[in-house]
Amino acid sequence: MPKKIHPYVPTRPVRSIAISAAVLLVAGCATSSGGPSSKQVSSGSLVKAADQTRDSGDLAAAALLYERAEQLDPKDVDPPLQLGNIYAQVGAPRQAVAAYQQALSIDPKNAAALRGLANAELQLGDPQAAITTLHSAAAIQSDWRIQNSLGVAYDMTGDFQSAQDAYRQGLTLAPENLQLTSNLGLSLALSGRFDEALPMLEKAAHDPAATARIRQNLALAYGLAGDDQKAAATAAIDLDPAKVQANLGYYEYLRLLHDRKALAAAVGAHPAETTQ
Repeated sequence: MPKKIHPYVPTRPVRSIAISAAVLLVAGCATSSGGPSSKQVSSGSLVKAADQTRDSGDLAAAALLYERAEQLDPKDVDPPLQLGNIYAQVGAPRQAVAAYQQALSIDPKNAAALRGLANAELQLGDPQAAITTLHSAAAIQSDWRIQNSLGVAYDMTGDFQSAQDAYRQGLTLAPENLQLTSNLGLSLALSGRFDEALPMLEKAAHDPAATARIRQNLALAYGLAGDDQKAAATAAIDLDPAKVQANLGYYEYLRLLHDRKALAAAVGAHPAETTQ
């Protein structure tokens, strides 16, 4: 079996820089006479500083601040939740699972933690666990991102109809959402419904806000439909010639698979895009 080749999606690298002056100021306040207690720092200034550090792009420093906040106030759900988000962003799903589970031990009905946990379970290749988690989240909160991840989970099991139902439900919550539209189109392509899939994917891919993943979903659909010329031209927008040729070989391999569960397994753990 050939090696699976997935579309390239750029991610932000973790930068290692000094903690900002604002963070140092918070630490100073915690030890000064008459300053706020450690618990106050954890639930207020320290978490706020961690958020600012995260938003600046320094995920490593932000993680250290959230860990410190969690130690100072173990009952605050936000530090483990944000740690889970950071672990997920840097591609450490096992650590993300542990962080989200810690958040859920504090607040079992935290929809954001449930959604994060499910996405980490998808990264670990366990769509059935993710489906259970996402249904729990959907019972708590109506959120297009939950339906999107649910669609991805069902696609990974080969249950394309359930996946498409989830994406369509998401689109009732977020009409014209490119990610949902692209994922729905890819699911339709995986189930062989190219007449519906290709116009939908083409519209999404030509949108000025389209991402590399959305364009590569279209390339994959062209490949599944047997149109290697369009698949190559679309893939080449984001990939170098060697990767384009490798993907063409992969598309040919996928066309030989007639069982939908085998096709879902061959596409791999990321047949569509999820959002944290």
